[in-house]
Amino acid sequence: MAKCHKPHPATVDPSLGALYLIFIMIKHSQYRKVCLGRDYLTMHYASYFDLGEVANHSCMSKYHFCRIFSEVFGESPYQYITKLRIEQAKRLLITSKLNINDICEMVGYTSIGSFSFLFRKKTGMSPTQYRSKLWELTKDPLTYPVQSIPLCYAHHLFGTKLEKSNIE
Repeated sequence: MAKCHKPHPATVDPSLGALYLIFIMIKHSQYRKVCLGRDYLTMHYASYFDLGEVANHSCMSKYHFCRIFSEVFGESPYQYITKLRIEQAKRLLITSKLNINDICEMVGYTSIGSFSFLFRKKTGMSPTQYRSKLWELTKDPLTYPVQSIPLCYAHHLFGTKLEKSNIE
């Protein structure tokens, strides 16, 4: 998650003039506002998503918020909230025995059909297939299988050198 930063005064070249400084301050102000909206979305990803409410929280119009959000983060607010919801659903599918309907509701979807369609679109598998596939890879079904962790992270997490032959 990107952090909201205030530009350090030493990094602003005084020869650029007052107009440029005002431009930087306006851009920074918009960045801070859009970060407020992104943080609000992150905290409330499972709630009903109303772009107008998020934009009001950011002190922007919803159209301006959407445009600035996309410029800053490279994805629309809708894409961001979908990504958050699907990632949380993936975690719950692996680490809980909750049924798919409950997970669907917990991550903010009201329709199992919409949830399943988006999940398949993002992962290439249905939620049930995803759970089965990852549970097959581990002896304890409520933990992340080592095979699903990239080797560079596994090495950092487990502190020993893991090789593909040890994982399979």
